[in-house]
Amino acid sequence: MARIMASSSYSGAHTYTVKIKTGRYKGTTCLGNAILRFYSKDNPTPTERHCIGGHFDAGKTREVRVEVPHPIDDIEQLEVWLERPANTADVRWFVEHMQIEDADKNCVRFFPFHRWVTMKHQIVRVNNALLPQHDPNEQRRNESIHLDKEYYFFSTRVAKAVPIMSEVTASPESFTKSYFMQVFILPTIKDTINQKLLHSFSKRWDSLTDTGNIYERALMNFARPEIVDVYMDIIPQDDWSRLDKVFADQRLIGTNPAVIQRVHSLDILKEIMDVSDEDRFNRQMKMALSDAVEKKKLFMVDYTTILRRIICQNGTIASPVALFYVNEEDDLMPVAIQLFKNKGPAGPDNPVFFPDDNKYTWMLAKIWFNNADASYHQSVSHLGFTHLLMETIYLALRQTVSISHPLYHLMAPHFLYLLKVNETAFKALVNPGGWVDTSMSVGVKGMWEIIRRRYQGYSVALDDDDKHVDEPDASSCVEDLHLAQAWRLDREGNLENDIKCRGVEDLPKYYFRDDALAAYRAIKTYVSNVVNPHYADIETLKNDYEIQEWASMLSAKYEEGGCQIQGVPGRGQFSDCDQLIDTITSVIYISSVAHASVNFLQYEQYGYPFNYPAMLYGDPPRTKNEHTESDILQCLPTKKTTLGSLAITDLLSQRATKKLGDFEIKYQFDKIGMDALKQFQEDLQEIQDDCDKDTKKEEVYDILNPKYIPNAISI
Repeated sequence: MARIMASSSYSGAHTYTVKIKTGRYKGTTCLGNAILRFYSKDNPTPTERHCIGGHFDAGKTREVRVEVPHPIDDIEQLEVWLERPANTADVRWFVEHMQIEDADKNCVRFFPFHRWVTMKHQIVRVNNALLPQHDPNEQRRNESIHLDKEYYFFSTRVAKAVPIMSEVTASPESFTKSYFMQVFILPTIKDTINQKLLHSFSKRWDSLTDTGNIYERALMNFARPEIVDVYMDIIPQDDWSRLDKVFADQRLIGTNPAVIQRVHSLDILKEIMDVSDEDRFNRQMKMALSDAVEKKKLFMVDYTTILRRIICQNGTIASPVALFYVNEEDDLMPVAIQLFKNKGPAGPDNPVFFPDDNKYTWMLAKIWFNNADASYHQSVSHLGFTHLLMETIYLALRQTVSISHPLYHLMAPHFLYLLKVNETAFKALVNPGGWVDTSMSVGVKGMWEIIRRRYQGYSVALDDDDKHVDEPDASSCVEDLHLAQAWRLDREGNLENDIKCRGVEDLPKYYFRDDALAAYRAIKTYVSNVVNPHYADIETLKNDYEIQEWASMLSAKYEEGGCQIQGVPGRGQFSDCDQLIDTITSVIYISSVAHASVNFLQYEQYGYPFNYPAMLYGDPPRTKNEHTESDILQCLPTKKTTLGSLAITDLLSQRATKKLGDFEIKYQFDKIGMDALKQFQEDLQEIQDDCDKDTKKEEVYDILNPKYIPNAISI
């Protein structure tokens, strides 16, 4: 930690130690001389100016000693600005926070900045956690928001999709050098070497057992996903029925675990799937379909609407529905798959596939279903409704809410690296010709179309034009349109409501639900412990014009400059604390827990092409003809494509930031925030201890143990 002494001519002066943390944003290193002045609580006249030097390096803490002629009672405010050196362009310096220590009084006072310091004077209050109506520096506060609007504004990259930041106006936020090296540079080098090596191998697979050999062939070995050993144990024994449980478990503890829903009525199922051959269904379950529905043992994943008529970059994806039931051992098992839905009963070009069909035919049906599931996972569950949705919400926050607001301090740690991650992802993955185009069936255009449908609400009549779905409120769960309705913050974004709407409260061995709920409730308690003390009455909330403007922008339509997010509690106006708490809880939950659930199992799931292929060749089976091993090998992605998926999912599965509740950047210095954070950390530790000691799970699922959940979408 560097130390300097500010200039002084006082005899017998009183000394303060000022510790200054410089942020890590682009261009943040201070080149000009920084000037400080102190304000006491009871004296509006500041101290004389104190030059504390320049060259404050990004990410570093520097210690400065400042002398004043007499002790200052209760330093309440700091005034900071820069003086530009001669022959230098305009200067700026991003200050994270300052800490003033008075050794004589054994007193430490914190001044959170989290802002750019320029030649224009900035005044920051101690702890700096004020609602706008309580801030005596309202004009300066509004000027700071206005400055943020120059950096953080919407520019929809793709028409009619989620509004996000323009690529041209790239984020001023940046990675640390060590983070960038660990997460991006080293994996890229590894992938480049392996891609060159694989040119010496054949492009296609020789056999199903050959699909498990690529990991050892790579020069810089990729870890062998655990699921490979499961397949390699089953395939030689020709006991493929054991893979049915693997397939069903992917709905509960896979990388896309929040889609399965209960079948609430047989009539609804008949609208989605041809069930005319009831004897065949009954034989799979050893009970009648009607009984399975009545006993709440029948579940489904339905993509018949949301994926219908998607134009793909590479071949075709199915728009399937898969039916599952809970057996006597409380295991979820597949009953049937229909890959396409036409009017009327299943025909020769859209049959219903069953587990007792030809083993290769049934396996093809499962593979093509998983390809569709992967397309939805990457488009909606991952990119659209964690990365892009949170970017939208963060941009709205920066345009409306001051960095001095206590609720900004509450949410800010959960946006760490988000804009830079998204900017990097667009260049490497989602741009035309990037990984999505070369390694996913759906391609970039198809991906954006799926996101658009889910964001706005979408219905496809069987022989009609596309139709928009009128949205019910969160209490209405229209099961047959679950994935075609517009995504809602108060339904899919609220875990408790989402579980209720999908009817999976009692689904056995649904470990995602159990672990996610524990973390969600801890987050909600944390948010409540910050929100409630700041808003002692409804009038205080109504008069907080910054947080109300944020609510309005989240709900407002595109043409009104808004995010057009459906289901924002209060519909653009928070009328009680519960609405505000639910909204912020959703933001923090999606940024941390939800993203962890759809991100960090990608290597394990996508890393073996037979298990969860993002790319398939040819067309899905449309007949019940018996198929062979060769048919499966022909549709699987090539070795080169598989290696590309290994490299990307290996990178995306990296954890390089701190665990939930342990923040890289400290924002909360006020008593309310610090007390709430302390309780949050204790609650998370209790959940972690329970997860570590849990012996009831029959399958390993530790992805949502709090010690493995990052604070933000930082990869």
